[in-house]
Amino acid sequence: MGGTDLYIHKYMGPSAQTPSADYTQPQYVSPDPTQIQDLLFLENRDRVYDPNIYRLRGHYSVQNLDFDLSQFGLFLNNDIIFIAVHYNDMIDIIGRKLMVGDVLELPHLLDYNPLKESIPVALKRFYSITDANFASEGFSQTWYPHLWRIKCEPLVDSEEFSNILKEPINKDNYLGDWDPTKVYPPGYVISYGDKNYISKIEVPVGIYPPNETYWELDPNQNLKDILSTYNKNLDVNNAQLEEAKRIVPKAGYNNKDLYVVPTYGIYESNNTLSGKLNQPAPPINVVTYSGGAPNTGSYGTVVYMRNPKYKNPSAGIKVSKELLKSIWDMTADMDFTKMDIHVQTNMEVMESAPAVLKEGSGSRSLEGNKVLSVMSLGPVTGPYGTADNTYATADADPTQPGFTGTISTQMDWRADCDPAYQYISRASPRSFGYEAGYLSGDGTAPNGYPSGAGIAFPQNPQVGDYFLRIDYMPQILYRWDGKLWIRISTNVRTDTGFTADDQAQKSQFINNEAEIYNNNTGNLIPSAQPLSSILQLAPDNLPPLP
Repeated sequence: MGGTDLYIHKYMGPSAQTPSADYTQPQYVSPDPTQIQDLLFLENRDRVYDPNIYRLRGHYSVQNLDFDLSQFGLFLNNDIIFIAVHYNDMIDIIGRKLMVGDVLELPHLLDYNPLKESIPVALKRFYSITDANFASEGFSQTWYPHLWRIKCEPLVDSEEFSNILKEPINKDNYLGDWDPTKVYPPGYVISYGDKNYISKIEVPVGIYPPNETYWELDPNQNLKDILSTYNKNLDVNNAQLEEAKRIVPKAGYNNKDLYVVPTYGIYESNNTLSGKLNQPAPPINVVTYSGGAPNTGSYGTVVYMRNPKYKNPSAGIKVSKELLKSIWDMTADMDFTKMDIHVQTNMEVMESAPAVLKEGSGSRSLEGNKVLSVMSLGPVTGPYGTADNTYATADADPTQPGFTGTISTQMDWRADCDPAYQYISRASPRSFGYEAGYLSGDGTAPNGYPSGAGIAFPQNPQVGDYFLRIDYMPQILYRWDGKLWIRISTNVRTDTGFTADDQAQKSQFINNEAEIYNNNTGNLIPSAQPLSSILQLAPDNLPPLP
């Protein structure tokens, strides 16, 4: 005599399956609620519900929105409700017992005042049945049951209930799911898949959406658009992806702000300096102040001179007597009268400490290396040592009044090396050294050095020149070592892979949107396919799956 109305969406069974050779995907002639769609995962994902709504009376205890504080945290104790219905009425109206899979609609819980005023209808409250049994309070004095107790939980937007949530708000011209045996007049709405379509003209038998000649998408909202949080969750997810893309616009890591010291290259590693590949190396190609001065490749070797007044040793050049005479001749030809600044210098020969002949033995050579030192008698204005014990000229010191250059990341200025040796390092890094890593190459040279680009190497390169070959994919950065163009990096940094246009594996492989045309069937096969369809097994006595 009491209770409230319950609108029952009766579960009919799983929908018809696409023909398959997989025995775990059976083919049923007609839907039945006892059938199992997937015999491997024991799931009924694609459920069919009766288009007719059954009205039944039921009773349950209304609960307040209270939180239950337990040892596991805070829980809302009204998510689950237990409804009792009369057993004989249920059998007479529904035709069977209410079971797991059926959906209830509670009309007395309609929300007529949603927060979003643009919603044209009241919000419905759906519950799905998760368990059912006889109610203990429904047994009579003769021990016969009269009440059926069902356990209900709030309906969630999932694939199982898409047949209910896809229905349009306005059902005046709604004809239900598409039927291949029917002719549809123009202006009516049908459901196909998880979308609703409107017939543009009279649709003959067997013409299914999305045939643009006969069908068009229904622009109106359905129950899923209103009741589900899918669209809001999608907005939240897209906003998080955009923020992540703003913070980390490129894959890998950025090494442009790091300074690369000269390192041992591949030739030294393979020959005399095995095991030192990409490790810091002493400066090479050292030249003097004037243009056209000798370099160590032809005239001498680099040695280190230590001065107790300075923290770090300074680089010097060990030269021959013939070279010493050429240096005197070179300085004698300079016209100092045309120079604005006159600096007196003292040239002398200095000797380094004897080298250790054998590690750990303490034995040394009898005498050290003798090098030519040019000592300034006036104020020391440079050069200043860099972080790798190489040098720059005085006019590149930003602390001096005559500085006219630009401050770049190529030099880390310091003055803790002996400035008596007026030599300058002209060696470009042979590789990115310790900066090399996964997805770190961006096609630029180390330390911001200039780099050419093209589809063919230049004809007359200089030692240490960089060149980017843009005819490769990905583009490759090379360095000229005097004999060969040595590959040192690839242009692999790309966007983080949130769209199909990025070059990352996530876009080109996982999120590949390309489609392949099948000559045998004439269908387009998407390149991105789920593992559940790719890894299907076929018995030996059957042809392979399409």
